[in-house]
Amino acid sequence: MGIIVALLGLSFLIFFHELGHFLAAKLCHVGVLEFSIGMGPRLISRVKNNTRYSLKLLPLGGSCAMLGEDSAGSGDFSVSFGEELPDRENTGDPWIDYDGVRFRKSEIVKYSFQQKPALQRFFICIAGVMNNFILAAVFAAVIVFFCGFDPLYITDTVENVPAAEAGFQQEDNLIYLGRHGEHLSRMPGYRDLFMWMYINAEDFDENTLLDAVVLRNGRKETITFKPYYNEEQQAYKLGLAFYGGRMLASTPMEFIKYSYYEFRYDLTIVIQSLKLIAKGRVHRNEVMGPVGTVSVMSTTVEKSSEYGLFNAFLVFLELLSMLSSNLGIMNLLPIPALDGGRLIFILFEMISRRRLPFSVEERINQIGMAALLMLMLVILSNDIWNIISGAYASILGG
Repeated sequence: MGIIVALLGLSFLIFFHELGHFLAAKLCHVGVLEFSIGMGPRLISRVKNNTRYSLKLLPLGGSCAMLGEDSAGSGDFSVSFGEELPDRENTGDPWIDYDGVRFRKSEIVKYSFQQKPALQRFFICIAGVMNNFILAAVFAAVIVFFCGFDPLYITDTVENVPAAEAGFQQEDNLIYLGRHGEHLSRMPGYRDLFMWMYINAEDFDENTLLDAVVLRNGRKETITFKPYYNEEQQAYKLGLAFYGGRMLASTPMEFIKYSYYEFRYDLTIVIQSLKLIAKGRVHRNEVMGPVGTVSVMSTTVEKSSEYGLFNAFLVFLELLSMLSSNLGIMNLLPIPALDGGRLIFILFEMISRRRLPFSVEERINQIGMAALLMLMLVILSNDIWNIISGAYASILGG
């Protein structure tokens, strides 16, 4: 049951992403040849309002194939793939058939994606990403409404460590943290602090000084202190204890603020994860593709359902919020064949006032798509290995 729920959730995120492209294309009067959910052979398919809507066999993936879109893009068609039908009406303007979706030959330029102004193409390409961010923000607001947020209120300090003598007080609200004299990072919640320590504590030593900004009785206070080395855990710690629960918003403005911080965390963790990958600090069992994501989501939902269906629903919603943010950011990466790669081409055109030859752009996209498919195969094999070896189960404490 958990696997079905996870697949449906992931398919919904992809559907919502493609829906953004679809609605933007329709708004800009671009012909949409096929709007599909899934990949592979069609299970159900119907043409309505000159667009084919399809549900395909494999539930991971989807496409919004537009008229005039290059063949290496998110769709499966290009202008040249249409079949010219006999002009039985002798109008001199025959129909071009794209697997059941038809345009007059004279309409091709009017409804072609490639013939639209750069600003409209930019809007269509970024609409899927924006949909993912909107969805993540809505999910974050629902989570905060029912579960609250986890602001950093200090409850105690560890005995005989530098933080104990630094001047921290109970109920201080930690809001900024960073190395002494350097840029301070915003610390809205406990998870933000955990992520910051995970990234930065590796570089701490006995000479490290930190600046903490706390909110005390409505006033900001800056406290400078040293982290301490925990021999048992073999890692540097702050020496501070925090309230470990979530707090419900007491005012509409607080609800908006907490919802923003929840959404901000989802975005930040994806960006920081990419930085860790670039630095080589991510292990093989921590890299997760679609198969691994479904597996972990399934296990998480099943475990959380032991505490009630509503609890499982909220946990599932939190996972979807993070994945929707992930999907949005990954699609923004400047990689050919992804939305980000297309946006780079369009930005170049808008800035330079000239456009790359279509053949050059398509060749770059084809190379990018081939590299992307190879990467997907590597990630798929990694997912299978991690499932068989139990790596993903160990992450969840199984």
